[in-house]
Amino acid sequence: MTVSGSRRRPLVLRLSLTAAIAATVAGSSVAFASPAVSAPMPVRTAAAPAFTAGLCEGTEYTPSEQMLEISGIRLDHYNDGNIVPMYGTTDRGTSAAVDAPVCGVRDVDGIAKSEWMYCTDFDLDPCAGVDENGLPVDKHNDEMGATVPSSGNPDLSADDLAVISWLLQNPAKLDGVVSGNSSEDARSARQTLVWCVSDYDNPLMADFKSLCDRNIGDDERARIVEIMNVTQTLDLVRKTPATGTLKAGETAVFTLNTNMYRKPITVQSSAGTELTVCGDNAKATLTANQLTVDGRGDAPTAVDLCLTAAAGGDYSVTASVIPDSVENLHWNTAGAQCQIFASFDTVRPASMNASASVGYAAAPTTTPATTTPATTTPATPVVPIVPIVPIVPIVPIVPIVPIVPVVPVVPGAPVPSQPVATPATPAPSAPKPATGPRPVAIDGGAAEQNSGRNVAVAVTGLGLVGMAAAGAVALRRKRS
Repeated sequence: MTVSGSRRRPLVLRLSLTAAIAATVAGSSVAFASPAVSAPMPVRTAAAPAFTAGLCEGTEYTPSEQMLEISGIRLDHYNDGNIVPMYGTTDRGTSAAVDAPVCGVRDVDGIAKSEWMYCTDFDLDPCAGVDENGLPVDKHNDEMGATVPSSGNPDLSADDLAVISWLLQNPAKLDGVVSGNSSEDARSARQTLVWCVSDYDNPLMADFKSLCDRNIGDDERARIVEIMNVTQTLDLVRKTPATGTLKAGETAVFTLNTNMYRKPITVQSSAGTELTVCGDNAKATLTANQLTVDGRGDAPTAVDLCLTAAAGGDYSVTASVIPDSVENLHWNTAGAQCQIFASFDTVRPASMNASASVGYAAAPTTTPATTTPATTTPATPVVPIVPIVPIVPIVPIVPIVPIVPVVPVVPGAPVPSQPVATPATPAPSAPKPATGPRPVAIDGGAAEQNSGRNVAVAVTGLGLVGMAAAGAVALRRKRS
């Protein structure tokens, strides 16, 4: 039998199912010794005026105005701190007969909260309808009193309370349909699972036992009881590296330890990072930011989470979850002939949180190289090494002229003729610049001065030789 099939059951059966959930979850302690009284009534400081209540989560049709209007006696019930039933999960029921679960509204810290109420008595009246005047009535249109807080459902065992509590706080599957509050199908699946626990032995449920065994049999119920009895843990530590920082692009590994099995755990990492389940974690699934770990018992399971960052900085991973508890539910009923409803308490316990962080070193800053135009240095011409030759001053070569003794001329005495030797022709040489007045050759030609002052001259034929006390000058005739 599928969930949709359960909707085709007789109206009386549907109404009975609606009432069964409310008593199941609300009231046991963690030890589940006995049902506990539901949360105390809120202390009101002022009565609220008439108002139109909001819709419950996932409502897929538009309820009538009289269902949503909280005024008159319904307003009195609301101001007394009671939950006020408004409409059923579908629009197929009449105003007096509604399909379970039922949407109700109540005051929570001065705010009107609309929430789904699940039945925990398969064969009792929901007592959640309204007549044409908006007054609460049962399926026979008999006027009803207020739906007041209750101390759970006395027909349920501690294990039953634990399982129903878990079902109303966690998604489960009924032949592939995921239970929850978000849609009519999801609510129908959740309500059916609750009846599988609260009314499994009810003769009216005989046709649905195979459906229950398939989806929430003895083994699954025992697993859930274990979960609800453990001391719930949530721990997150950095694994690799245990200390120090990483380089951008490297992977950090964190380890999450928890025994909150099959319960979505919100896991998030800092912006700019990628987080995945890694290592040997066949029992863990990460979908978007919801991590689900499979297992049972008190011992926690370690799940490795890998984080990668592409830039330097400090990055963190956080995990948070609202712990399961039978005390998270609100119970209520309109009387002995009516359903006992269980609804998830809007005032949830503080979430459990864990976090760890890792640092990534900033990538080294690379300064763009500045292109400087190359300076072309003209090549130094290669000068051949020439051996240094010492400069020797050029001395004019004076031809050696044999010195012929000068015979003093005695006046009146004849001068004997002497043969004059003809000197060899000297090699031409560069004339030396004159250092004094230019002498004049005897024959009118140019004369070349070699040296001298206070000169006495003797001319003999083509050669002249003079001597004096102050020096000597030799003049060689040069033809001009």
